[in-house]
Amino acid sequence: MASKYGLAKDAIAQLNDAAASSGIDAADAQEALLISLVQTLKELRGADNLRGVLQYEVDSLGSGGVHEIQRR
Repeated sequence: MASKYGLAKDAIAQLNDAAASSGIDAADAQEALLISLVQTLKELRGADNLRGVLQYEVDSLGSGGVHEIQRR
């Protein structure tokens, strides 16, 4: 069984492949994915929840790893 992070990494790899075959920079495609995910998560979980997730990730920049977010 795949983990949620494994699924995400597979999706990013597929995005990178599709971007390359379309002549789109992988980082640009990933940025578009991030923006699309932010909008989708805002609809699914609400702005306050998303703000907490994003703040956690911003605060974790430079820590060098993937960390599970503590949920209430």
